Amino acid sequence: MVGLVAVASIALAPVADASAPDFCAGLGADWDGQYCHTSVLSERKAVRDIKVAIPGDLIDNPVTGPTIRDYLTQLVNNWRSVGVHMVADSFGEENFQILRRGDVLSAVFHEDYHADGPQPNNAFRTFTWDMARGVRLGLADVLKPGVDFGAIATLGQPFIEDALNQAPPQHEPGSYPFVVDRWGPDKVYSGGYKAWALSGDELILYMPDYPVGHDTPINYTPGVMQWSMDGGTVQAHIPLAALSSVLRPQFGGT
Repeated sequence: MVGLVAVASIALAPVADASAPDFCAGLGADWDGQYCHTSVLSERKAVRDIKVAIPGDLIDNPVTGPTIRDYLTQLVNNWRSVGVHMVADSFGEENFQILRRGDVLSAVFHEDYHADGPQPNNAFRTFTWDMARGVRLGLADVLKPGVDFGAIATLGQPFIEDALNQAPPQHEPGSYPFVVDRWGPDKVYSGGYKAWALSGDELILYMPDYPVGHDTPINYTPGVMQWSMDGGTVQAHIPLAALSSVLRPQFGGT
């Protein structure tokens, strides 16, 4: 299986090809050579600047294209809709990273945007395909039949804990909310493992996928701080070897 592993490649400034300008035009935006770019003037005369990076080779691919075109179209339209009501100038920016493991391709989209508060938010949307079979994969498709996401939490716990200890802001290892039992697949901070990718010999979890306002259930003890969590605050890199007992053979399972 080692011979199938491909090194991950990053594409933050995609090369312009014929499809990118055409796709941007369909969004009512302009291709500037790196990003699909547009802006929105709000009711309060505030400007929202919107730019999205386009994986030109993937939007034309019959396997990946429909999903990515739909995602980027919805993203731009959502940012436009929010921008109409913004009080202050704001922005929405998307970049992407392409990761591979043999015939498996993961596209990781990083959204950086203003919502209602003064600080920008981050979010991660991921899509994974088996390019040889021409099908999109869910995380459950990587696991053996009957195995749930709890097995990832159990077998990957040392690596998840390491990611929690390294997550910002700087904190005492093992202190709340960066404790492993608050980041299981059934907990809000994990995002339910919705944002994930395969890269070389590891599974990457981006937690949470979108910003979370607070832990659930809320601890109402007086003086206890309520923690919000930005998207992708914790990024756990779990070796596939550690998960081999629960993975399907084509994904490193035994």
